[in-house]
Amino acid sequence: MEILRDTWGVLSGFGPAGLTAFGLSFVLTPVVRSMAVRLGWVARPMEDRWGRRVVARLGGAAMFVGIAAATLAWVPLDRPVIGLLAGTALVFLLGLADDLRRLTPYAKLMAQLLVGCLVVSSGVRIDLPQWPWVAIPLSILWFVLIMNAFNLLDNMDGLAAGVGAIAAGFCAFHAALAQQWTVALLAVILVGACAGFLRFNFPPAKIFMGDSGSHVLGLNLAGLALLGSWHHSTQLLSVLAVPALVLAVPIFDTCFVTIQRLLHGQHPFTGGRDHVSHRLAVLGLSTRQAVFALYTVSTLLGLLSVIAVTLQPLQALLIWVVVLAMLVLVGRYLAQVNVYRLEPQAVPSKPVELGEPVTLIETMLMHKRRLIEILVDFSLVSSVYAAAHLLRYEGTLTFDIQQLIVKSLPIVLTIKLMCFAAYGLYRRVWRYVGLSDVIVMVKAITLGSVLSSLALLYLWRFQGYSRAVLVIDWMLTCLAVGGSRIVERLLDEWISSASSRGTPVLIIGAGETGVRVLRSLTYGVAAAQRPVGFLDDDVRKHGTRIHGVPVLGGRGRLAAVLDREQVQEVLVAIADPPAQLLHHVQRCCEPRGTAWKVVTAGVTETV
Repeated sequence: MEILRDTWGVLSGFGPAGLTAFGLSFVLTPVVRSMAVRLGWVARPMEDRWGRRVVARLGGAAMFVGIAAATLAWVPLDRPVIGLLAGTALVFLLGLADDLRRLTPYAKLMAQLLVGCLVVSSGVRIDLPQWPWVAIPLSILWFVLIMNAFNLLDNMDGLAAGVGAIAAGFCAFHAALAQQWTVALLAVILVGACAGFLRFNFPPAKIFMGDSGSHVLGLNLAGLALLGSWHHSTQLLSVLAVPALVLAVPIFDTCFVTIQRLLHGQHPFTGGRDHVSHRLAVLGLSTRQAVFALYTVSTLLGLLSVIAVTLQPLQALLIWVVVLAMLVLVGRYLAQVNVYRLEPQAVPSKPVELGEPVTLIETMLMHKRRLIEILVDFSLVSSVYAAAHLLRYEGTLTFDIQQLIVKSLPIVLTIKLMCFAAYGLYRRVWRYVGLSDVIVMVKAITLGSVLSSLALLYLWRFQGYSRAVLVIDWMLTCLAVGGSRIVERLLDEWISSASSRGTPVLIIGAGETGVRVLRSLTYGVAAAQRPVGFLDDDVRKHGTRIHGVPVLGGRGRLAAVLDREQVQEVLVAIADPPAQLLHHVQRCCEPRGTAWKVVTAGVTETV
């Protein structure tokens, strides 16, 4: 607590620097906007861009002035700071040139590499004394990656500036905990500049930062990440673990978009409406909901980075592996959203003959979904096995215990993955997971744990191994593998509850038939119907929820619910409904032009 109090006391002294950057950015942004509108420097709607409004550009100029002026006024100008400031000025000019006169991707890449070389030569780089030949090129590529990541992330109102402010805030916190006050001061200045600009960039945006702003933001965050306390580690994993968590959202978006474009035959350097934020919007979220969702993810990952620096390397590695597995699962879910306008593939002129060899790459592309599931399970089972030992031995693993883990992990992995495959875990569609699927999954995990225990008993007679570890491992595997299988279902339900898209549908009958009809409605990526509630005459059900859908009352409230919820279709989900009920539904629906029908488990019956 004393460290936190001291840290807060010092950070409060950084107020003038942050306020300087905030004030300049806040005051200059509308000035730049007026000038951009007057000179015609505006972003017009384009086919490969998300916005549909004419919006002023070059907001990055106000951010750059705020950052540069506050840095010159408040930060001690040592060699790394001067190098970072010079690099900031150069990438601002590079982005400005690209905003005013489009540069080719290759020209921008070459310029970014040169700027990266300049900043790295000033001392802002990864410190790996044992591998200096790796540290220099890796540092340059890090700068190029983060600059392009924020350039790509600047695809929706308020997204890049907000995520940048969150990331800079966590950089300031990390630096303050390590008492690196210069780094913390630079981070606070960046937070202020982003916050001042965000006031005019928040949805609906009045101005865009453009490449001039995204390059400045990316370069400074990349520099803060390398100037932080973690760069003193001699291990490459420790060097990159915390910065990658802080900047995980832009890095994930860049990698995801690049992979998806390559898989769909698109050029990775061209613009498009295929980013993570765009896919969330296609699923039904509003612009603000999509932006706030990514703000939340960025904040959670930043909090994990704070936890990771307090842990041992192995514990931090386990967190990173689990985070990576979750990001892969989310990426697989978002990849199902159709955002590419591709013509259907032509039927090959020469059919594939029986027995004709198929390449490994073709096989992987045909079964990429299953391959992702196997890789995720591989990561989770490995992490869980190590985590079980950490829990059993209260976070401390001796060299002997680590050797036992290394020796037994290949056997445990092989047995468990074979049991998963034998029980058909890689042949199921987990988007529609039910109780039977959960039971099969628990059986597969249990059999894998039992056979793993027998293998350890047969090979090493349990010498040095703890029986409690196997029990903990079984429980954690159920949670981890089970959680990975319901990610799609949870995302579907979150999207459907947050989205206002889909035809508003009212279900009459909250019994078994009504529940089956609710499950048969289409959710998620291809959402066509949105249930707004149930009506049921059983007063015991009033006010309750079924799979998140409320029971709004009895049939007497039908007319009021139709008007309030603007229902477009009523589904009578009652086996053999009485004629009196059907007449009541008809009297309420037909004058309002609301469609209605009788359904049983999603199958329409003739009335």
